[in-house]
Amino acid sequence: MAKFILLMFMCYHCGLEPIFGLLSKRNVSSESLSSFNQESSEGFLWNNIRLPQSVIPLEYDIFLHPNLTEFRFSGKVEIKCEIRETTNFVVLHSKDLVISQTTLTIIPSNERIEVRMQMKNDTDQLFLIMEDAIPKDAEILITIVFDGILGIDGDGFYLSELFTSNKSSRYLASTQFEPASARKAFPCFDEPALKANFSMSIVREKKHISLFNMPRVHSIPRKNNLVLDTFQQSVKMSTYLVAFAVGEYKGKSKLTKSGVNMTVYYDRTSLMETVDFSLDAGGIILDYFNTLFEVSYPLPNLDMIAVPYHKAAAMENWGLITYRKPYLVIPINSGYRWKYRAVSVIAHEIAHQWFGNIVTMQWWDDLWLNEGVASFMQYLGLQAFDNDWSMKNFFTEKINSMMSEDFTNSRALNQPVAVPDFSIFNGVTYAKGASIVRMVRGLLGEKAFMNGIKTYLNQNKYSNVVSDDLWQALSNSSDDGIDLKAVMSIWMGERAYPLVTVRRNHSEIQISQEPFILKNNTTSRTTPIWTIPFQYGILDQQGHFSRKMFLLREETATIKISGHFKLVKGNYRDDGYYRVNYDPESWKAITDQLMTNHEIFSPGERAHLLNDAVSIFARTKPLNMSVVMDLLNYMEKETDFLPWFSASHSFGILIKLRLKDIKPEVKVLMQKFATVATKALELIENQLQAKENNKGYKDAMKEYMVNLIRRINSRVSDSSPSTLRPSTDKFTQKMD
Repeated sequence: MAKFILLMFMCYHCGLEPIFGLLSKRNVSSESLSSFNQESSEGFLWNNIRLPQSVIPLEYDIFLHPNLTEFRFSGKVEIKCEIRETTNFVVLHSKDLVISQTTLTIIPSNERIEVRMQMKNDTDQLFLIMEDAIPKDAEILITIVFDGILGIDGDGFYLSELFTSNKSSRYLASTQFEPASARKAFPCFDEPALKANFSMSIVREKKHISLFNMPRVHSIPRKNNLVLDTFQQSVKMSTYLVAFAVGEYKGKSKLTKSGVNMTVYYDRTSLMETVDFSLDAGGIILDYFNTLFEVSYPLPNLDMIAVPYHKAAAMENWGLITYRKPYLVIPINSGYRWKYRAVSVIAHEIAHQWFGNIVTMQWWDDLWLNEGVASFMQYLGLQAFDNDWSMKNFFTEKINSMMSEDFTNSRALNQPVAVPDFSIFNGVTYAKGASIVRMVRGLLGEKAFMNGIKTYLNQNKYSNVVSDDLWQALSNSSDDGIDLKAVMSIWMGERAYPLVTVRRNHSEIQISQEPFILKNNTTSRTTPIWTIPFQYGILDQQGHFSRKMFLLREETATIKISGHFKLVKGNYRDDGYYRVNYDPESWKAITDQLMTNHEIFSPGERAHLLNDAVSIFARTKPLNMSVVMDLLNYMEKETDFLPWFSASHSFGILIKLRLKDIKPEVKVLMQKFATVATKALELIENQLQAKENNKGYKDAMKEYMVNLIRRINSRVSDSSPSTLRPSTDKFTQKMD
């Protein structure tokens, strides 16, 4: 590693001679980089951070020669463009590249146009300025020769270090371009809406392999033990989805039922059988999505490669998904929970092949269309792989966590993005976005929702979209004529989420809404009124639930209920992104039912009831502590993970928010929590002895409960705000 860092330092500061393969040699130093990047004093013709729409890329032809010994690369890119408006300049992106040659040619006359360059560092914009204007509808070919450094920061075109059994080092060069780092590997129009077709040629050492989004067409031996690989041209796609890799890797392949050649690539220190699990999971999920969406995966291949260093868990590059190694290389003896997490990541990235790749957001302020929808679909993929991994249960786990975070540190789903960076990838775009999609599915119904999704994909494939395009496609599929753009406008732009309060009055219920925020955090701004798809369940005297839907458009509304009923459960089937409070009589009916037969509510609904009650209690006590105590009473019979996770997570938030003013009450609740957890553990142990069914899950559940009880008992008097905030990672460790 010391050698690696030293060589990187030398590359940046000493001006090493570049590698060329097929290109002529030229000297490039850090001095020339500084000189080239110096901004011109004559002013810029374009002063917008976004690129002009006067020149649109159509095709890229990229040549790259990475040198994994000297940690740098050389390249050439040819970009075929269409002139949409008469112009005498072209603006594209380049960052940390040394450009030694630029030409511009008119197509098809091959007339060369003299250009001069300017570089604007703060926006990574490269200006090509011509003496004479190029007319509208003309086509041009931009050719740029460049050099760059293979970084070690996990961004752009970068190196990861591999260690062999004898502790020697090998390196993998791979890419991470999202959101805006393709410009660090080759000059390009680096915005998601500027889609184009990409061709690629890579020079590599004979001992290496090279990968691209598309399959390799041929390999040609060159001098000095080098090989030139050429690949098929890609489909039309955004620059951030371009990917390539070079290194000492091997692969294992299978043909999916839908005819896609799927390969998992891994370094030579891993055993071949460790990729069987991810290869099987990937094939099943890809085939499932192909059938579900009725839009075929368009590439002949889907490669998945394990990368030693990756800033995210994975990246959905079209046809070449990169993963952190632990999510793709799965030892045979891996635990139940780790396998779930690995398949969850695989399902998410494969869902992106449709939501993000086939259909892409117009700009990064609609990133949730990529991440939120893919996060929702990943749970369908999980369930397709293993039906025991219930979408509803695991999804509820994410919603409860997200709502707790949104409560304390909320932000809007749709926010303006001027300069895209890695910070835009957060829990809001993933979990909150997925939760909104799930709520819309509950409003429309399964059939109408999926019809709308299919329409959305078919109408917009290979194109870019904004949020309204999704709402329009889903609205058109609704039999009820629901205008989802109007329904969802507040949900998209509002930081908070609503609290719905249910009050029973004989044969009717009154419902009201308000923002769910801390009372001492209220501001003078106008209180939002959401259009809430309020789904509720009526439990009749015979013990049967009937599902109802009501669109709450005002601050309050009254709903008539026919016949006698035992209780009303708000957010029935826990599809909604809102909390529910009840009048004391209704809370008592719910807690009595939990004591009588808690399984009449799903594990997700039980988790929501606990999470809502504790969170509402934390909100300067609008809910009496006795309700929380009554809810805890039933939990001595609870053997499902979700309610326990929900309760422990919720109590952690409670302690964080209100420890100083309700410390005595919190101690009482913690002691009660420990008591019922101990009784539940005894029940779980008895179940383990009685039957072997789903033993892996129950063993893990037992270990989780032991750890939870130990944590409660040891910290019940602790004043630390971090007390009792177990995360799913704690559970994961116990399940491995």
